[in-house]
Amino acid sequence: MIDVVLLPAMLNEMLLPQSQVVVFDVLRASSTIVTALHNGAREVRLFSDVDAVLHARGHVPPPVLSAGERGCVMVPGFDLGNSPAEYQTHRVGGASVLLSTTNGTRAVVAAQAAADIFIGSLLNAQATAEALNGQLDHLHTLMVLAGTDGRISQEDVIGAGAVLWHLLGGTYRIDLPYTDTAWMAYHCFASVRERLGAALRLGAGGINIIESGLEDDIDLCSQLNSMPLAVRVQKNPLRALAVPTAR
Repeated sequence: MIDVVLLPAMLNEMLLPQSQVVVFDVLRASSTIVTALHNGAREVRLFSDVDAVLHARGHVPPPVLSAGERGCVMVPGFDLGNSPAEYQTHRVGGASVLLSTTNGTRAVVAAQAAADIFIGSLLNAQATAEALNGQLDHLHTLMVLAGTDGRISQEDVIGAGAVLWHLLGGTYRIDLPYTDTAWMAYHCFASVRERLGAALRLGAGGINIIESGLEDDIDLCSQLNSMPLAVRVQKNPLRALAVPTAR
């Protein structure tokens, strides 16, 4: 089964140990994680709450950067917020980034019982699809969408659809067991793939970003396949690591 789980609360926990999962928070956590690793961060450790970041900060070898947001605003006292523009090589190169966000990192925590976890975005959609190929016939494949404050986010649906588009196009298999929800995401991406920036501005998540004065982040998050790396999440502790693809 290849399915799209529209919100973390809809996850079937019994299914997770038999599944490879891709977590999406296109605006902005998953895009930020991919950007940080693409620009040389050593790792991005993922936390559901701010206190956990503060506790971990003294136990991770330097250099260490605390990062995250609540309500689109950088957590007071942190080094970085959740804008991909902040995660340039001169800031994050060689560093461990300790990240907690309103929706995205919590979605990873919710899916941590999965057999394998990846971070998905428009930026690395094709690389993510390629990383999933090896286990398509052995594990369920679930696209888990972070949503926005407990509501379905159309930008996450589009992001999942981008990976599904590349998965189908890269395997040339007509027997891939897409659920109806997966096909809906596929067609959602297909309908807007030539105007992703405009599409991401229309949903509640995009409106939140615009109203917070961060509209440029939407353009950064909509650059399809601009960062050719898969991102796998290791456990204990939860940390995202780059898996470069052969190009």
